[in-house]
Amino acid sequence: MRVRGLLTALLVAVAALGAAVPASSAAPATGGRPIERISGNSHVLINPEHAGRTNWSPEQESSLDGRPLTIHATEPTAKPEAASAAASASASAKASVWVTTGRLLTGGGVCTANVVSSANRDVIATARHCVEGGHDFAFAPGYDAGNTPYGWWTWRAAGWVDAPAPQGDTAFIVLNTKDGRHIADVVGATGIGFNRDINNYAHIIGIPMKRDAKDEHMFWCGGQPVAGPEQPSTALIDNCIGLDGGASGGPFFVNYDQNDGSAVQTGDFVTGYSWQGKWWAVSSYYRDEAYNVFNGAQHA
Repeated sequence: MRVRGLLTALLVAVAALGAAVPASSAAPATGGRPIERISGNSHVLINPEHAGRTNWSPEQESSLDGRPLTIHATEPTAKPEAASAAASASASAKASVWVTTGRLLTGGGVCTANVVSSANRDVIATARHCVEGGHDFAFAPGYDAGNTPYGWWTWRAAGWVDAPAPQGDTAFIVLNTKDGRHIADVVGATGIGFNRDINNYAHIIGIPMKRDAKDEHMFWCGGQPVAGPEQPSTALIDNCIGLDGGASGGPFFVNYDQNDGSAVQTGDFVTGYSWQGKWWAVSSYYRDEAYNVFNGAQHA
């Protein structure tokens, strides 16, 4: 089985870091070259403009030792507006993945990210290959067809798991407040889970990049996941053709409620590959290493 060689080629093909950013996606520029901090399986970047108020060191790790953990969603302080036709018209004040998911700019490329519940209410989740090598991150929740209903949010820190791809292709970014408000207070934040079973019915959302931003809409798919051939295993869904470049980093989530759009993110979309005669959407799955990075992010 030539899975490893194929994975390398496909990770390069699907990664959105080299793609040009649509003009209508222009976002505010942030600072200069990030400050790097490395320890163990964690790699941290600090925006130099905000280094004085960002206390995130890779040494601040706390392992779950394989125990499952689910952090419940954060409700917005005001009812969010549906940002996609796929969102339910009866959406409640709960955090809706259709609003918390959005476009991530990396300073030269585009990906997808999602707001996840955290102690500081400032954390978004994405893929490592969207962050590694980036330097100028900006995020627009609820992004649709070039529209940014909640504006662009700048960053103060980012970190990722230093582990083999695709199973270690996970990252978290800490955003600055905007107009004195945390992003989770504005749009809410989905739940996030670690060390959960892979075999729960799941969905993926991503925003593929198009030549014209007006054609960029959230793409979603769902299915019964299976464990991939990697060790530790990834989570695979076999009916997600259409998650093209720009969708990388989108949430892999379970417990989706079609009435209010609430969900729990347990991984992030990374790439696709052929295995056992099928084409699979491949997601990194959150385990101890992901929690260690997340835990640093939520206290930064």
